[in-house]
Order: sequence, then C-alpha cells, then structure tokens
Amino acid sequence: MPLSRGDKLGPYEILTPIGAGGMGEVYKARDTRLDRTVALKVAKADFTERFEREARAVAALNHPNICTLHDVGPNYIVMELLDGAPVKGPLPLPKALEYAAQILDALDAAHRKGIVHRDLKPANILITKQGAKLLDFGLAKRTAPLKETDATLTDPLTERGQILGTLQYMSPEQLQAKDADARSDIFAFGCVFHEMLTGKRAFEGASTASVIAAILEREPAPLAEAPSVERIVARCLAQDPDDRFQTARDLKAALLWTQNLQPATAPVHRFRWPVTAALAAIAALAGWGISTLRQPSASERVLRMEIDPPAGTHFSFGTAEGTPTISPDGNTLAFIATGSGKSGLWIRSLTTGEARLIPGAESASFPFWSPDSKSLGFFSGGAIKRVELSGGAPQTICQIAGSRDGSWSDDGQILFDVNRSTLFRVPASGGNPTPVTTLDSSQTERGHGSPQWLPDGRFLFRIVTDKPEIRGVFVGSVANPSERLRLLDSDTNAIHVRANHKDFLLLKRGQSLVAQEWAASSLKLVGQQYPIAETIGSPLASYYLLATASANGMLVYSAHTGISRPTWLDRNGKPLGEVGEPGPYWMFRISPDGRRLAAARDNALWLLDVERGVSSRFTDDIRPMFPLWSGEGRTVLFFRSLTSEIYRKDASGIGAAELILPNSNFTLLDWSRDGGSVLFQKVDPHTQRDLWTLPVTPDGRALPGTQTKLYLRTQFNEAQGRFFPEPRPRWIAYQSDETGRYEVYIQSFPDPRGAIRVSTGGGQYPQWSPDGRELYYVAPDYKLMAVSIKPGLDSLQPSAPRALFSLPVEELTFSPYEVAPDGQRFLVRASPQQAAPLTVIVNWPALLKEPATH
Repeated sequence: MPLSRGDKLGPYEILTPIGAGGMGEVYKARDTRLDRTVALKVAKADFTERFEREARAVAALNHPNICTLHDVGPNYIVMELLDGAPVKGPLPLPKALEYAAQILDALDAAHRKGIVHRDLKPANILITKQGAKLLDFGLAKRTAPLKETDATLTDPLTERGQILGTLQYMSPEQLQAKDADARSDIFAFGCVFHEMLTGKRAFEGASTASVIAAILEREPAPLAEAPSVERIVARCLAQDPDDRFQTARDLKAALLWTQNLQPATAPVHRFRWPVTAALAAIAALAGWGISTLRQPSASERVLRMEIDPPAGTHFSFGTAEGTPTISPDGNTLAFIATGSGKSGLWIRSLTTGEARLIPGAESASFPFWSPDSKSLGFFSGGAIKRVELSGGAPQTICQIAGSRDGSWSDDGQILFDVNRSTLFRVPASGGNPTPVTTLDSSQTERGHGSPQWLPDGRFLFRIVTDKPEIRGVFVGSVANPSERLRLLDSDTNAIHVRANHKDFLLLKRGQSLVAQEWAASSLKLVGQQYPIAETIGSPLASYYLLATASANGMLVYSAHTGISRPTWLDRNGKPLGEVGEPGPYWMFRISPDGRRLAAARDNALWLLDVERGVSSRFTDDIRPMFPLWSGEGRTVLFFRSLTSEIYRKDASGIGAAELILPNSNFTLLDWSRDGGSVLFQKVDPHTQRDLWTLPVTPDGRALPGTQTKLYLRTQFNEAQGRFFPEPRPRWIAYQSDETGRYEVYIQSFPDPRGAIRVSTGGGQYPQWSPDGRELYYVAPDYKLMAVSIKPGLDSLQPSAPRALFSLPVEELTFSPYEVAPDGQRFLVRASPQQAAPLTVIVNWPALLKEPATH
C-alpha cells in the first residue's frame, strides 16, 4: 500500500510522493542518519539476492552523469534526489549532441565495469542544471519473453497512462529473451537519440505485437532534422548486435568526428564530452583542414579523445609491429592489433568509428599509406605487399627478407630499411629493390632506419651508431646517396608533417612529444621546440616514435607507459604473487634454482631476489638484452644492443663484464643445461631469421679457435629456439612461419633431421617444462598452450595442444613468460593496461605556444 508522510523504511523517513512506475512508487525521503534528502523507490515485491548483488555493483559507480545509488533495502532502493525533468525532443542538434555525449560517457563508464543498463529510455534520463543524469542504472533486467499482457512494461514517471512504455526501446535480442549486453544499451541509445532529435519514437505501433514487429522488421523514419547523424543512428539500431557500435566510446567517437557545427567556447582542455564545444569543433577542424581555417577562435581550439582497440584485441606496436599510421587525408587510421583470433592489420574510419580487419593481412607489420590514401603497404612473410581499401586481396610488391619501415612517395616509390641495416627502394607497382644508402664503417654506423619521403624527393632517416655525435635524424638524397645532413640528435625517428603552411618535425624528448619547426627547403631548424604531449610511447618501443600525423592537424599517439610487473601465475592463470617493483621490463630469465631473476629494465640489467623482491643493478651498459643463465647459475651472458656484442659476467656481480663475441648481431636465445652450447638467432638478407650455435665453456667463455655454427636455415623465419632440458640436449623447440604464420616445431640436435610440428592454429615462444614432459607456447589469441611430450629413443611424440590460460600481457615482444623450476608456475610480464587506448589530438598546431624545456 502507498506510504504516507512520516512513515519509515529503515532509517529513511517518507516526506512526499514523487511518482509511480512499473516497479512501484517513488518518494522523496530523508536519511535520518546523515540528514540528507534522497529519492526512495519502493518495489512491489522483495528484491532477490541477485538484484541486491547487482545493485551493490551499481552503487560502486561514481560518475557525474549517473544518478548515485546510496543504499538497497529488502524492497527499496535509495538514490540521489535530482532536480530535473526527463529528456524530451525535439531538440536542436547541438543540444541533442551535448546530452548524447553525456549519456554515452555514462554508459561507457558503466560498461567498463561490466554493468549494463538494460532499460535505457527517456524517462530514465533526467536533464538537470548539471547536465544529463541516468537513473535506474543496471537495475532493470527481464528474464522471460514478452507477452501481449506486457503492454505497459514500465510506466514512465512523466508519461503515466501511456501504453507500451519501455518496449519501444528494447533491442531485438531482449525481445527474443536473449542476454542483454552493452550493445543492447547501444540499440536503446539509438532509439532515445532518434526521439531526442525528432520528438517521435523510432518504433511506433498500436499494439505490443505491432511495436515488436516494427523493431524486428522495419527501419525508423529518416532523420530529416539531422542527416549528418542518420548513418550513425542506423548503425546503433542494427538487428545484429555484431553490426552495431561495439562500445559506447566508439559510438561517442563517431558522433564526434561527423559533426560540423560552430563551437561556443574556445579553451584548450582535456576532452570530457559533456561540453558542446567538443562536439561542435572536431569535424570543423578535421573537415576543413587547419590550413583553411580563417577564424582566430577556431584556430585556438585543441580537442583530445581516446580510441580503444577493437573488442578483444590489443594495439601492437614498436620494434616488432610498427606504429599506428594515419592516412594523408586524415580520415583513416591503420594499425596492428592482436588477440581473440582477430590479429593482423586493421583500419579504422575516423569519421564513422568503424574498424575492420584487412583480409589476408593477418601477419602484417609496419603499415604505411599511399599518398592518395587509397592503398596501404605493409610487410609480411619476408615480402612487401599492398592492398587497396576499395577491396581485393593483398598483392606482393617484392620479396625481401628483414624489410620494414616503409614510406610511399608521390611518384610511386617505396623506401624501406632491411634488417635495420641500410635503406632500399622499390616501385609500388612491383619490381626489384635497389639500395639507397650504405653504412659508413668509419663512423661505426650500425643501421639506417625509419625513412620518410619529403615533398622535394629527399627523405628523412635515422642513423644508429655508438657515437652520440653522429647518431640522430638525417636528410638523405636518392640522387646523391653520399649526401646526408644531420638535423638533430635523437634516439628515435622524427616525423615530418606540414600544417598551417609550415613544416614541422615531431620528435621525442624524454617521454614527451615535441614539435620543431624547420625550413624543409633549406634544411634548417627554426625557433624553439614546443611540447605537444607529456607522456608518449613505451620505453620498450624506444626505436620508434609512437605517433602519426596528417596535414589537416590530426595527431594520433600512444601514451602507454609500457609498465609491467613480473607476476607468478598457477596453471589456471591465478595470480600467486609478484616479484620486484613495477617498471618498463624488456625481458627476464629465471635462474636454474628459481631464486633469482635476470631482468632487462631501464636500459640496464638487474638481478632480482625472487623471495624478497630486492633488486640490484647488474650492468651499467646501455640497453643490455637477452640475459642467459649458465646451467649452475654462476654466470650470465647478455647482448649489448648498441654494439652488437655478447658479454659474460659472474652472477655474483663482482668484476667487469668480459667480451666473448664481438660484432655478432645475434639474438641470444638459450644456453644448454650442460653449458656447452649457446643458441642464437640471426637475420640474413636472403633467408630471414636462422638459428645458430656457439660452443662455449660451462662458465660462458668461447672455446679457442671455435666459430659460430649454422644450425637451421630455410627460406622462412626460424626463431625463438629452446634446448631440450637434459644434460646433452637432443632436441630444440622453435617457431617457423613456413605455413604463412608462426607455428611451433621440434627438431633433433645437433643435426636437424626433420621437423615435428607441435602447434595447431598458430604458435610462438616455445618453452619446455623442467623435466621435458611438456612443451608450452603462446597461441595467437594470447592463450598459453601446453603439449604433453612422450619421449622415444629417437623421436618425440607430442599430444594435442590444450589451453591453460590467457596471458595478461599487452604485446608479445620478446619472451612474455618463464617457467618455474617446479613446472607448476609461470612468471609473466603482467601489464595493467592490456587494452591501452590511443590518444587523438585535433588541431595540435594550436599547442605551439610555450617552448619545451627539454
């Protein structure tokens, strides 16, 4: 029965009724404990345990556009009391977009915590002085099919007596009694947004059956009031959830990019979506182009937003995959993403927010654009390929192992580097590559990379050398290969971009992204360096500037820190503890007794006590990598990347490191248990990655008169080899891409006599269990797989692979896991940012005000 003034429910004293709905009555009440006024909704029946559990989850939400849930009783919920009215159309497009942005911001915050509204409708969206507020978040859930008697499912507080209530905002899957997820809220938002613009419901009918039929079979009326967003609304209302926007953030971004409205405010600020100016300015700036802006107020606006990777994937970039790259016209972003069986080259429209995987480019890396933005080049399987965005299978331009870092000129030439050594070029139409640069050995040059064509036919590139006075960003010339001019010192590449009729170089200083104006014609730097972003890129991708820009003032970059932490997991993936402090770990290896960890971090090698978590600096070398323990754990080998040399050092840390192999350019992979052989991989221009061995003493010294020995070479990549764990290893596990993607194989040692394939469906980074009875590897969806190994006299018999758990890592650079000596635990580089977004800045030249202090 209805409650009266003075009645109490727990500590809440009823003041006055507010309204009634399908669930029950709503009252204004006073919390006698805190002396505050609240809204109290009393249900017609007691709440279930599940309802209370969901309500508690909603109470954890803290967002300015979500009505706060204070408490839950046996048959009531207590909410923030709001002064406002339900949203009602028709609204002017700018105002509708302002509210839409706030609604989507709230949905995104909740969806990220796994909370779905399930009953989004105008009656549950109050417009207050502070903006839009969503009510009843996550509290409405229907578990049975609709019936004709369900005509009035929920009686809106401001529209009591009207039939069909929330039915008109239900998604097709809800009407069919299927589970509702975030995409169901996207459908409901499409209905609400349509109504906000037109003042009419998207789906009408005289009866429940006719409304259901309209939702399941018909499209809403065209949005004559707002044609610019009609396509977006139509995608929200797609029948199949897979065809809708997959996240509220993607939908929000799509609205952002398509609007061409006059903004009302001009401050530079972090993009927060409730501001009409943010919605209004984006497309104006992106569509017109910075060079055509004439109004001073518009040229001062800077807007920021974030782009998530496709659902179930992670952005992959850096030394193995390349950086995201924006098309020259600023409309499309190309990137590499991995995970959930959707690994490969993706493109994302910056006007609609739609992302799609390019067929036939599953093993692509280092994408680059044609000047007309209609084609994409990329590297895959020792070849350079191109694909047209209009459709069709990728076409091979040329075969050349170890190639990467492409740039496509206006006259149809592709410039790229090979094995991080020298630069080559090839016609985009296909042909034979020809060399463009040569290394100057007198300057100890070790590599030329990251080329970018300039408008006049010259090009930028980076020289890697041990001499700080030589390394940096240079300008080269195809017409005169010996001509090279050093522009500036840099550990990474620089990006040339033209904006506001000026030429700029974007480069990294510390962890900041800065812009430097320069006169491209005279090759002289102009003025100061200006900060664009405070944090950019991962220390793990220090070779590359993780940024991309277009001529219309669009800038995309990664602000991911690359921070991870060695974490123990059991065979089910359950965390068991952490080792050391969080940091930018490149890689690590566990000592044979499991008590210490050799970790490459912060451009140094560290030894960590696994039990106590205490770390000590082991080397002071610049970028020491690929540490290996001797069989008894008394010696550590490591590779000094800046000099391509291999050193040994006593694991006690006493004494200096000793050079054992100069100018090797090998990647250390494993050290046999008897200490007699070290396994390497090395890139060959003709055969890609090959496996090599070096005989050594048990303490890591090279045997007099011995040389490195080729172990396995084919026309494909062989990499990531590991010795079988026995005193004299008879087998090596490794990965090869002979099938077109990496799979895991076993070969006999020391003489390979025939490969035994272990993985199915792709696999990388094999490792043996300590007793050799299992072999582990990482599947393309980041699952750690296990294969039982049955040994024979002259053969090994692998079982079918089985999944153990998904690795909590951001990307598969180097070896992402280690096996404990007990064989029951795994140490992984666990990342807290598995799906780190990309940051987009619109009109970045407006940031060129204060000089950088670096």
